[in-house]
Amino acid sequence: MRITSPTSARAWTLVFASATALVMASCTTDHTPTGPDTTQQQTPPQNPAPPAGASMANVTVEIRPNPVPFSGAPITDAASCAGSPNTWFYDQIFTETAGVAVHFTNRTDMFDGRVTNNGNTDISVPAKGTTTIHSRWCSALSVSHTAQSTFSGTDAKNNPITATGGQVQLRSR
Repeated sequence: MRITSPTSARAWTLVFASATALVMASCTTDHTPTGPDTTQQQTPPQNPAPPAGASMANVTVEIRPNPVPFSGAPITDAASCAGSPNTWFYDQIFTETAGVAVHFTNRTDMFDGRVTNNGNTDISVPAKGTTTIHSRWCSALSVSHTAQSTFSGTDAKNNPITATGGQVQLRSR
């Protein structure tokens, strides 16, 4: 007969819960080759206190719309997009559901399967709340494209968190 101490059982429960939360942190996101639009909209937390037993944040990212229709509206504040007639715009809505706030500090963007940006970002998602960022892309080619982003940072309990989005479909003209 094996006897497990309450402390040991709690440690294994914490390890299992953390691993489960990390797997659940995978989500859909996307971004621009010139960096994120720094405009963030946050909704107030629905319940700022973390629920009992919550050990790690859980963030999902919804893309609106996806697929993204061709826009053609000029992007004039980014030299790499100046004069490009092929543009797309969409929102990324981050939602935290476990009651633990998150601060994303790194963002890696891919366009047509190639890394186009890997650098700092500053995106905060309140516990039980949402944050919306506005994303945009441009291309010299007038064809359909794909985009995908990965965000990483820490939650309010200093746990590392990564959210990798699915592919966003950027439609041709």
